[in-house]
Amino acid sequence: MSTSMILKLMLVIHTVYARLELCDIHMLQERADLIPGELTINSGGPLNLLRGYIMCKSGYMHNKRFFSQGIDTDYSLKKSDKLKENIHVYTYTRNPENDKSYKNMIRSRFNSRYTFELHQQMIYMFPCENNTLSIEPCRNDSFTWFLRAHDSKLDTSHLLAALLLLSEGIDVPIKIEKNIKGAERIFLKSWTGEFVFIDLSLWIESNIPGNAGEKVYQKETESIVEFFQRLRMEPFLSDLQKCNMPKTQEHLNKGYFLESPQFLIQSYIFEYIDNVDQYRLFVAAVRVLLLDLELYPGRTENQKKYFKKTLDYCFIEKKLYKSSEDNYTTDILSLKSKIDKSAILPFTSPAMVPLYTHVPEHIPENSAGSIQDGPLQYSNHVETMLLSLFTCLTYNPEINKCSTMHMPGASLGLKAFFNKYTVPTESASQTKHRDWCWIVSKLNNSNIKYARESRTELCGGLANILYVISELFVENNDVVAAIENVTSIPYNEGSESERIESIKRLFLNILNYLAGNHQIRIKLSALEYLPAVGRTFDIFGSITLSFEADNREESIRLDIHPKYSKFSLVSEFSDYSEDARTELMQIIRNYSFMESYIGRIIRNYLNNNIKRLEKKTPEQNQSTLNTMLDRNVLNKIFLWGRIDSLEYKASIVRYFFINRGKIRKLHTDNQLLRIIRNIIGSVSLGNLVERKKILISCMCCFNYNEYFTKIEYDPKEFLTAAEFNNNDVWGLLGDIIDISSSEEIFNDSLCNLLSHSIFFKRVVNIFGAYTSFNAFCIRLIKVHGFDAPQNVMKCMKEEIEAYNARGLAHVWFLWLLYACAEPLSNLRLIKSIYMYLEPTYISCEYISDAKDIKNIDFNHVLSVLEAKKYLLGIEENEVSKAKYEKTISDIKKCSLLVSSKQLLTNPNTARKRSHLGNQA
Repeated sequence: MSTSMILKLMLVIHTVYARLELCDIHMLQERADLIPGELTINSGGPLNLLRGYIMCKSGYMHNKRFFSQGIDTDYSLKKSDKLKENIHVYTYTRNPENDKSYKNMIRSRFNSRYTFELHQQMIYMFPCENNTLSIEPCRNDSFTWFLRAHDSKLDTSHLLAALLLLSEGIDVPIKIEKNIKGAERIFLKSWTGEFVFIDLSLWIESNIPGNAGEKVYQKETESIVEFFQRLRMEPFLSDLQKCNMPKTQEHLNKGYFLESPQFLIQSYIFEYIDNVDQYRLFVAAVRVLLLDLELYPGRTENQKKYFKKTLDYCFIEKKLYKSSEDNYTTDILSLKSKIDKSAILPFTSPAMVPLYTHVPEHIPENSAGSIQDGPLQYSNHVETMLLSLFTCLTYNPEINKCSTMHMPGASLGLKAFFNKYTVPTESASQTKHRDWCWIVSKLNNSNIKYARESRTELCGGLANILYVISELFVENNDVVAAIENVTSIPYNEGSESERIESIKRLFLNILNYLAGNHQIRIKLSALEYLPAVGRTFDIFGSITLSFEADNREESIRLDIHPKYSKFSLVSEFSDYSEDARTELMQIIRNYSFMESYIGRIIRNYLNNNIKRLEKKTPEQNQSTLNTMLDRNVLNKIFLWGRIDSLEYKASIVRYFFINRGKIRKLHTDNQLLRIIRNIIGSVSLGNLVERKKILISCMCCFNYNEYFTKIEYDPKEFLTAAEFNNNDVWGLLGDIIDISSSEEIFNDSLCNLLSHSIFFKRVVNIFGAYTSFNAFCIRLIKVHGFDAPQNVMKCMKEEIEAYNARGLAHVWFLWLLYACAEPLSNLRLIKSIYMYLEPTYISCEYISDAKDIKNIDFNHVLSVLEAKKYLLGIEENEVSKAKYEKTISDIKKCSLLVSSKQLLTNPNTARKRSHLGNQA
């Protein structure tokens, strides 16, 4: 790329597609001249973009769109016949474009048609590729594509204003005219008919390459407008009253407002409005429409009062605003500034991570203004992941700025980019996306794979990313040589593991070399060698990277796949400085008595931050999660912050499998079941680590196969020791104890778990370990009382003895040893174990294994059994006596074997034996 082109690139002003940042929202609130006249924005009303900001930071729409019980997300997991290291290979597919709304919502407080249409519009307005909340169009009839195709007109501002007012209960006579086929349009005129507010054609040119010039009917936009139209009449009018913005904290906690059209349109508007001028036009459109609609003839007095009430809700007199203390944005901005200064990465919440967008394939070199946004666009998934990664690598937490000063040999383009974008932003503008895509497009390296002949749209793959990095540091011989030395090694079939490790090690070394302010290490990786573009192979999967600086640590995750790539934070930042903590506590005190909707959602957002610091959120605390789900107020879970991390999703799924796994069969309409299906579908199930994490507890669920028909995963049939090791088992056993809401549920979950063949095949390995004894005979007593182990042993006998009586007898023998060796012997437990023990099955081989158990004093065990012999229920008959004598004999053999082993390994004894041998 030429120097003149780079400099010109940095000066060009493009169209902007990015959320307004908090500092912009603050500036807008401070601007008295935003609206001519005596009025300004009411900070407590729906026009305050701080609403959208807080809802976005809190993850409300993210949770609702991806996990709502009203949406059937489209995904599948298919089992192949292929085995890799004795583990079945699975293919996971997620198709958000095929998500659909459920038509029936039994036991819902809303009309089924209302919930069906509301969620269908949510799908249309937030298409969401790549499990990322986004309004970016993935089809050529999407609502966002429709608005952008008309964005040169004021009509789009009036359309959004009309939808907002309809959601507030205002009767806006907007209509879709279909009188002339091929000329359908959305239309709204003033009450006098002299002025047309909206006149937008529903036929738009396609944005799909190869279909240029073809007009596409905008069905999704039509559906959205018709839904908001229907809010004016029954039965939707009654539903509208049930989900108004909450007036009490109790109402907020129930989350009914997440089912409201206000929440839907306000969330969308926050994502769509991307600059101050656009916001100004939108606010003006709302005011003009309100004033005009009030003048329509035939308005009743009640209607006029409602118009006045809505006007006051949206706007306030400037003199009143100046004396108002409700300038919420100042407080939140001050807190955000202190939190940002605490962090070692430029992103402190998932909402700050740049989202992929659509960028033009060709930007003319002589372009001095906006660039055509037509059909030749692509989704910049890989480019955006690299942008986020390099923002982290260039970030200096001491000055809160990005710089390439510590990167020797950085290309001119890379330097120019971070000279322009030194300060991290809360979202990436279209300008920033295009500038970055220029940097990484058309690079002069034939090894770099692009999806398009124009050498734009980077392909995924870890090796491909390394080739891109080598070109960004082409003047650094060390970087280039290191990458070339590893990537140029010929691939040999059967050496996939070695190649993955070498590429992974190279990637980590390069990152540490480039990161002047952090130490980076790989915390977790799940990579595999797969076919890539052009009959080549590359490395795909996920890598979790830890960034360390100033004795603090934060983690990011890179998902690198053939069709998309993604950068994400592993968790919300919560390692606040003392200054930030103090500020947070002060603000929450100030907001403790706020009664407005925005005051309540701010307080909820701040409370979630405090709970996160205290490790008491549902994501961090299983007890908190259990309590919330036990109460069955399902929307509440959407108010606790983004359901984003794998561990959080797994915790929710574990609760369901364990606590709802063997109750009466759930109806397919069960709302928690639908949420669980969506959570499972949001995980990369083709990845072994993630699949095991999210599905391991399905073995506790009696009706698992009937509930989850999209998943070809049957642990009873396919589970192998390679996929499900002893540590996994012990972790699951602990989960059952901790999560079960009653002893009955614990017993049901355990019995269902033990019905899997893996348990009786590996009974000694799994249950013979002290870990299992501690779980079932120590921890369990603390949770469910002294009788609980007896029920466990009964279940184990019923499920396992018929298949592996010998192995189970060995387990009882080992448990008896453990129980007698405990500092405070539980005589009741010892008696229960002894009752199940069948010593005739204990072989010499088992005795030999038992002698190797650490920290067991066999003589102490013998003394305990002898002292409490009268409690063991030994009767005066030959069978009872024989059992006791055989048990004592086996323990004595263990003791003798241990003594012999110690004698042989004692160095003093060994020297004596040697000396005696020499004498002989």
